[in-house]
Amino acid sequence: MPGLGSGRVVQNLGMLYSAMDKIHKAHVRYAGILTVVITVLHFSITTESHRVHWIHILLAGAYLIPVLVAAVAYERLGGLLVAFVVGGLYLLHLLWSWRDSSMANPDQFAWLAIYPIVGLVTGSLVRASNERNRAHEAFVERSRQSELINGITGLLTAVEVRDTATVAHSHRVAELAKRIGKVLGYDEQTISNLFLASLVHDIGKVGIPDAILFHHGRLDDEQMSAMREHVELAVTMLLEIPETQDIARLVAQHHESPDGSGYPHGLRADQIDPAAAVLRVADVYTALTEDRVYHDAMSTDEALEAMGKLDGDQLDSVAMAALRRVVGRIEEPGAQDESTGTEDAAPR
Repeated sequence: MPGLGSGRVVQNLGMLYSAMDKIHKAHVRYAGILTVVITVLHFSITTESHRVHWIHILLAGAYLIPVLVAAVAYERLGGLLVAFVVGGLYLLHLLWSWRDSSMANPDQFAWLAIYPIVGLVTGSLVRASNERNRAHEAFVERSRQSELINGITGLLTAVEVRDTATVAHSHRVAELAKRIGKVLGYDEQTISNLFLASLVHDIGKVGIPDAILFHHGRLDDEQMSAMREHVELAVTMLLEIPETQDIARLVAQHHESPDGSGYPHGLRADQIDPAAAVLRVADVYTALTEDRVYHDAMSTDEALEAMGKLDGDQLDSVAMAALRRVVGRIEEPGAQDESTGTEDAAPR
């Protein structure tokens, strides 16, 4: 049974260590080195001489240092586990080094109770302090999120006053982009950024003249150049709101293409944020499947067929594959017509 208990302690220590970050691991390594050094000194120094007895008393107290370090690193659990370890080592020292010594003192065994008490109390204080810090950080994060959401809501409201269709389109893009992100296994923060970026990717259109924004038919080169300014306008508006750098980056890249033919900077595949590529695919699909002043809505199959001709060149292949999974269509190889009409139907 003692062997089984020791094995469980070692296993718990291993699990605890593997779960720690680099800073906590450094603390635990420091505690381990101290424990080894103190133990070696305990067993190395004679117990027969009164002149060095004070050193053993000092070393017994020194065992509190690794206990304190562990408690700071991993709160009560760390403090108690290390207290158990150093207590076991100190007990072994008492039973072995002092077994035939006339200087043995029963009071020395009191340290076996002091170690876990110190580990428990220190760990509890550290835990209380960490909980206060976590509560404060959570409050700050909620405040930042609230400020961010309020800022984005304000921008969307400003756009909706002028163009309700753009805001409705953005909501549909956001829902689709979120679903694609989940299929791709994005973490919660990335999906949140993708969703918010999708909501505001077209807010820059509030600065585009009506004659261009609501133009029927194909835009000429001058009009298209003016329309493309909506990306940088959106980025400028977003950066006025704190904590929007990641969202603004996705918006800045949502018209970029893997082959470098996109805008505003002509980025290529390895320069484009994967989440921005998802936003582009969701934006194109949504635009193709809804009525616009310059085209009628396509069916799902028609939209995927048109987008398939751009797969890998103007649209990211990974995002396209995820889109097909989301809408329940499996990609089928086959010859495609060269003329798709996607250039006029896709979002401007």
